[in-house]
Amino acid sequence: MSFFASSARTSRLFYLAYGLFLQYIVITFTLMYFYQGGYYFDHEATSFIINRNYLSDLGRTISFNGQTNPAYLFYTLTLSLAGLGVSLFFLLISSTLSSRWKYLLLFFALISSVGYIGIAFNPVDSSLQAHLIFGKLSFFAFFFASVLAHILLDRTQYRRASQIFYLLNFLLFLYLLLMFFGPRSSSGLWALALKTLAQKFIVYTMMISALFILGDLRKQKKPPKATF
Repeated sequence: MSFFASSARTSRLFYLAYGLFLQYIVITFTLMYFYQGGYYFDHEATSFIINRNYLSDLGRTISFNGQTNPAYLFYTLTLSLAGLGVSLFFLLISSTLSSRWKYLLLFFALISSVGYIGIAFNPVDSSLQAHLIFGKLSFFAFFFASVLAHILLDRTQYRRASQIFYLLNFLLFLYLLLMFFGPRSSSGLWALALKTLAQKFIVYTMMISALFILGDLRKQKKPPKATF
């Protein structure tokens, strides 16, 4: 019997996925509001500046101003939960598919989840190299999972979800180009602004896109196929 055979269980999993993404949005915005730790070029800045601070600055154990950042525990938790949400999100998508390629999709989803949890537990101030490696791994794997989801869903009744993935894939591709080939943040304020804005744009776009895709899957007349 499929794990998704119970409509009540499937419904709860959808709501759990919603919650895992929404909690990240709410908690990170709350942490931004209370952040006073400065940024790369100004350690004495007393607020989170949207085009100066990375989201990872919220997870620093020691802020730029040299003070302990107790909020890093909240950021570690919220990002870890969002990482779990990535796996659940693609697991729910895979439940609509009969193609064997869905297992490759789940593989990339798992790698992406590990990447986001790795970012959470490797603060940028104390584990920079691990933080950067997990960061690239998470986005790279999510991109491949997203491409596969677009291709596989395009052959089902979930065409709107596939179209959302199409746009998301394009934006993710541009962000990966910036991540791997863009200027270093230390090049100047213009480079820092470009990369911090791009990071927030793509992260929240991924979260919001996932919410719309989950909504599209749920509102279809036919329930997800119990083929997983």
